[in-house]
Amino acid sequence: MMGNNNIHGCPAPQNITLVQRLQALVGRTVTVFQPGFPRLTKTTGKLSNVTKSSFTVGKTVVAIQTSFYIVTNERVVRTKPFDLTATAEDIGELSGILIRVGRGFVEFVQTPGRRVPTIFPLNIFTEVICESEEE
Repeated sequence: MMGNNNIHGCPAPQNITLVQRLQALVGRTVTVFQPGFPRLTKTTGKLSNVTKSSFTVGKTVVAIQTSFYIVTNERVVRTKPFDLTATAEDIGELSGILIRVGRGFVEFVQTPGRRVPTIFPLNIFTEVICESEEE
């Protein structure tokens, strides 16, 4: 398993992996954002073929150990009292409110933005910093 050096100040992870989280969304329409110039590459399509190493959105295959994030259309039931900054190589910085920390990913609501989950991988290309709202 990878180390926790890329996540700071966040609550302990729940016992759900990124692959399990994505498998629950198979057949749903999601949007994946990946590095691209001059703006991010944005692909919307049905999620399929989730494996330990990759998943497919529409016709685009995305390797899990890369820089990306996914936005789903699910309703957010509750958030945790943590503000979060998520940085991905060649994508930049996202900010939001934490939903949960999983194994190999964090899930959060981007602010500003729609109240839908963003699924953000924890890998060598990413870093997440949480700050408790209670301070």
